[in-house]
Amino acid sequence: MNDKPIIDDDHPFTLSKWNAALLALYEWGIDDVLLQDNEILAVQRHGRIIDVGCRPLEIDTVESILNDMHKVSSAATLQQGIDHNFTYAVKKDRKTTYRFRVNATAAMGMHSNPIGIDVTMRSIAQIPPTLEAQKVPAYLVEHLFPRTGIVIIGGATGSGKTTLLGGVVRQLATQEEAKRILTYESPIEFDFRAIPNKTGRIAQSDAYSDLQGYVHATSNALRRHPDIIILGEARDKETIEGALHNAETGHAVYTTVHVNSASEMFGRMISVFPEGQRARALAGLIGSTRLICYQVLIPTVDGKRCAAREVLILTDDMRRILYDTSESKLNQVMAEMVKAQGYPLMLDIQRHYDDGLIDISTYERFKAETA
Repeated sequence: MNDKPIIDDDHPFTLSKWNAALLALYEWGIDDVLLQDNEILAVQRHGRIIDVGCRPLEIDTVESILNDMHKVSSAATLQQGIDHNFTYAVKKDRKTTYRFRVNATAAMGMHSNPIGIDVTMRSIAQIPPTLEAQKVPAYLVEHLFPRTGIVIIGGATGSGKTTLLGGVVRQLATQEEAKRILTYESPIEFDFRAIPNKTGRIAQSDAYSDLQGYVHATSNALRRHPDIIILGEARDKETIEGALHNAETGHAVYTTVHVNSASEMFGRMISVFPEGQRARALAGLIGSTRLICYQVLIPTVDGKRCAAREVLILTDDMRRILYDTSESKLNQVMAEMVKAQGYPLMLDIQRHYDDGLIDISTYERFKAETA
């Protein structure tokens, strides 16, 4: 489906019209829906922003849509500095549901109006694509499934971290040896229980609506006897401490981090700790982490995007070096490890260029950035 869908956004823009628009846009293959007061409805598709509506939408229309999707008070509470993160589902038929990860944030309105709303809706599949469909290379698949310890997937917002992690969960859930998998996310994206040919048992909890935050996920998980624990994002001290504790008690733990390279991973994670606690946190990460994977999505010659990855598989020799490395030199030493003993990002970029997936300008841009 290549033709831009026709969106009926005539006033009044009702919930039924909105749902019909979301169905059409999802099937067109968009990445994000961008809803903002006094702006034409837009989407981000293959990295490009495209207007899909016919008229700027009034602030009360945007407020009404947000309230209908979430809670009747959502638009009002935005003005109190409370942003909203939730999942919104639109049913196409009895068996097909399209899902979106939603963030709604207060913003300055048009012409300096103090009241404005910005809503970003990331389209998510009901079930994650397989690792094979994501073209994850064999050397990485081989190390993605440790018996115990932590696997960290890093990248910027929109780099496919959650999709890659979803592919990992799908493979774990369909192994011949059934696994007990617990996930703690905010918001929940994929519906892992809908994975076909599932052998194990999966329970998904929203860290903030089903529990009182990630800080409770650690103790909660240990009471439920899991084999695998998924922590949606290691963004604070409590979550990282929880991941370390879960790994140290003999579990396999997976999480994601917002970073710009594999070598920044540990430095970024310990930066959320008070200075006096960083050395201990770093030692825990060095001892527990089995694999670090950084991912970025890059434009391809057919107007789409593909994943390029940077990988470091930690060995005992690497750990000994890292234990003796000061925090100030951590990123530098890890960068040297990636280059000498890991799989640098530029190696994957080179592979994509040699295969004709990316053009020379994209190749040269990454080459300059990584030089």
